[in-house]
Amino acid sequence: MKIVQLITRPQRRGAEIFAVQLSERLKQLGHEVIVVALYEGPGHLNYSGDFIQLNLPYRSKLDFKGFQILANTLKERNPDIVQANASHTLRIGVMARRIYGGEYLFVYRNANQLSHFIKGKLQKLWNQWLLRQVDAIASVSHASKQDLQSNFPFSKPIEVIPIGIDSREIKNKTRAEIYSQDQPYIIQIGGLVGEKDPLGMLEIFSRLSDQNIRLVFLGSGPQEESLMTKIKELDLESRVRIISNQANIFPILSQASALVMPSKIEGLPAVILEAMYLRVPIVAYGVGGIPEVLKNGETGWCVPPNDQNGFISALEEVLSMDTDSKEAIVSNAHDLVISDYTIEKVTLQFEDFYSRLIGK
Repeated sequence: MKIVQLITRPQRRGAEIFAVQLSERLKQLGHEVIVVALYEGPGHLNYSGDFIQLNLPYRSKLDFKGFQILANTLKERNPDIVQANASHTLRIGVMARRIYGGEYLFVYRNANQLSHFIKGKLQKLWNQWLLRQVDAIASVSHASKQDLQSNFPFSKPIEVIPIGIDSREIKNKTRAEIYSQDQPYIIQIGGLVGEKDPLGMLEIFSRLSDQNIRLVFLGSGPQEESLMTKIKELDLESRVRIISNQANIFPILSQASALVMPSKIEGLPAVILEAMYLRVPIVAYGVGGIPEVLKNGETGWCVPPNDQNGFISALEEVLSMDTDSKEAIVSNAHDLVISDYTIEKVTLQFEDFYSRLIGK
């Protein structure tokens, strides 16, 4: 098969990282896979195959020149499948085919809770129309599929295919660098944005009884300034550190006492699976697909959404738990990832999905 993976821009964000990992594996299986990035970005994505950067100007929603550039690029490559990987790729991909044509099948990868990003009736109608133009949807979790079907009825093929982790890459990158800190720390990894709720995490941290533990935020985003102000207000400068986005998160993650995820919205975040593989305990709110992998007392600590007291209790349990009990839980989590969530297994699921769609 000839497959195009559309990404918004070259950047180390979940959707883009996974699209490139999936492309590498599909290429190894003998398929011709082209990655097309719509906009300029900071880079840090390595792909051994054909990587096209269109560098479209960031215009309004109806960027007809951008639609035509993408349509011409796809016509030159003549793919069997084009997959839109979140964000702007759905809109631009749909409009390119709708206006300028294309004989390929168009797949949308639904990697989040789409309804949470809809503000108003017109935006909902617009997204409903966009989704009706695609030929199939791959949802990252059962929760994401249910959310989409409840809000945007979809009669064409829709399949749950989770994200997968690259265990070899994690091993190599974990060994590549050494991260040391004098005091034990918990870590939140992801954009400093409202849906990830770093300010809520800071409030939780300020209420922990263990004064020796540190908190590390690994990420960047629009809430960074507010976060720094709040750290000063709570007199936590000596205990909280903000580290900007890193190409290699694994040395820092692997040494953490726990990964914390107080998100308000998620699909199925790769960092949870990566932490499970590294045997790092996880405390997270049970939003999106997180409860599908994080089971209380089995693979981690899954807290009802918005239950701040419950999050504090779970985190304090992790930090005070005896080694054997904790090891049993993180080992279960590691085994689950190896069994069901490797990039090798997930790639085969995508390959099968594509093959069934085009009748091969």
